[in-house]
Order: sequence, then structure tokens, then C-alpha cells
Amino acid sequence: MKGVVGFTTTIPVEILFAGGYVPCDLNNIFISDDNPMQYLERAEKDGFPKSMCNWVKGIYGVVVKKEIDTVITVMEGDCSNTQALAEILRYKGIRTIPFSFPFDRDRHVLEREIDKLMSAFSVSPDGLERVDREIEETRTTLALLDRMTWSDRLVTGHENHLWLVRASDMLGDYRKYDVMAKHFIDGVKGRAAMGGIRIGCIGVPPIVTDLHDFIGSVGGHVVYNETQRQFALPYPSMSLVDRYLMYTYPYGIFARLEDIRREIEQRKIQGIIHYVQAFCYRAIEDVILRETLGVPVISIEGDLPKALDNRTKLRIEAFLELLRERG
Repeated sequence: MKGVVGFTTTIPVEILFAGGYVPCDLNNIFISDDNPMQYLERAEKDGFPKSMCNWVKGIYGVVVKKEIDTVITVMEGDCSNTQALAEILRYKGIRTIPFSFPFDRDRHVLEREIDKLMSAFSVSPDGLERVDREIEETRTTLALLDRMTWSDRLVTGHENHLWLVRASDMLGDYRKYDVMAKHFIDGVKGRAAMGGIRIGCIGVPPIVTDLHDFIGSVGGHVVYNETQRQFALPYPSMSLVDRYLMYTYPYGIFARLEDIRREIEQRKIQGIIHYVQAFCYRAIEDVILRETLGVPVISIEGDLPKALDNRTKLRIEAFLELLRERG
């Protein structure tokens, strides 16, 4: 096994596995740390302003403090700050490899980007195809876990969030991750079905640490985590290129809307919580979401990797009460 390769958001991780590398989603390292504030403090010590997205600062802090020497930076299809982050990392002597999702979902452009990434890590088409076939079983397992959240209602919103968000790197070992997920599924089959108002959470994965658990504590059940589900690539039996063309997150709000509306209907979602990150351009998308989803929508904003503040808790409680009254 070769070294760790970090990345700033979901990329065709099959390429890294095929090359013998350990993929590492830097966001997951940041947010799952016992003391995530240390990474923000390091970034601000090195000159990052307070008035910018803390996910970006957290990524930078992880790369520096964990001494990660190679990072794939997603230049199109994620964060508007990534170019500046990539420049800083390169200035610090870290190898940065750009990757882009074409905004217009141009197949030929995506194929070219994938070919460039394969070349950067010396991956052959045959090797990639082998991994792609094997990893499909893991993605199928995660799709089952997701279905058990909204159909059988045996999985909590927080558990769903964790399993799907970590699918971006599968903790560095997709075979082991599949075994772990199947073990988890076996363990929840004996649970009683959960009740509660069916809630969908859309937007970037929350930096706040207790969103799903709090929703559950006040009578809600998160049965849909939009972006986390996309990280798990719920499109089995497709080619790798097709799968990453179907992946909605990088391609703008209109690509996402079709998926969100379909899942609202299928999962019988009663209300949507739109999470937005402080200082993120994606907050503007709320204007479109409120007018197009057909169910009540509330937007909440997070900034730091801490628990929800009391004001946000009160807003969520009031939203759930509204949904309860609507029936």
C-alpha cells in the first residue's frame, strides 16, 4: 500500500484505490477529530481570515498538522475558495493535483479529467475496472442501509449521515468498509421501527455536531441526507463515468432539484431543513429551493464545529411543531 492522498471533496476514489493509495477525505478527518478547533486555530495562525468558511480552514489545518504531502483539489464543482487554498498548499510545498467536474455535465470533459487523474497516479484501465466492479458491492450495501432509514425506519438520521458521508473515502479501505456496513445492518434488523416526522436534510453536510440527534430528540426522524447520499454514489450497475455524471452535488442547483424532489415524494418527507455554511455561496440557492420543493423548508446556518446554539434549536422545534399541526 502506498501513501495517503487527501482530497477536498468527493472525487472518483476508485482511481486511488486502483493505484494502491489510501484515500483520505480531509473534511472527515477535520470534523471527526476530538478537537477540530485545533485545525481552525492553525489556519488562522497562518493568516487565514476569520470571515471565511471554516470547512476550508479545517482542510488546511488537517493537511499541515497531519503532514499530508499530496492533495487532490477539486477546482470546479465544489467550493469557490478551492483555487486559493490550492495555491497556498502548493506554496507550502504540498503536491496539489487539480480535478474538475464540468458544470455543464459534459461527458467528454469528465472523461478527460478522469484520464488525467489516472495518469497522475499511474492507474491502468484494467486496474480501475477491477476496483470499480468490486466497489459496486460496497455501494450497494450503503444503498440498502439508506433504504432501511426511510423505508424500514430502523436507522437513525445520524447513523445514516455517518455511514454515507464517510463513503467519500470509505475510511481508506472499501472492502473493510463493506464488511463494517453489513455488520451494522445485521445489528439493526432487530430494532423496532422508529416514528417521528419525516425530515429531509439538504445542503452541504453540517459542521455542527448534533443536528440529527437534536431533530430526533424533538420528534423528528431524518430519513434523507441529500449530499451524504450523493457521496455514496447510489447508482449501481453504471460505468464509472456515468456514475460521476449522475452524481448531482458538483453540477449546480438544477441538477440537485430533480433528485431532491424525487426523494421527497418517495420517502414521504414532510419538511426540509436546508443547512448552509456561514460565508458559503450556496446559501443563495435557498431562494430557489423554497419556491420549488413543494414542502415546508427552513434554513439554518452553521459556522463552527460545535453543538447547535439555542436560537437554532428553538427554530427547529417551532418548525417541527408546524409540521405536526399540518399532519
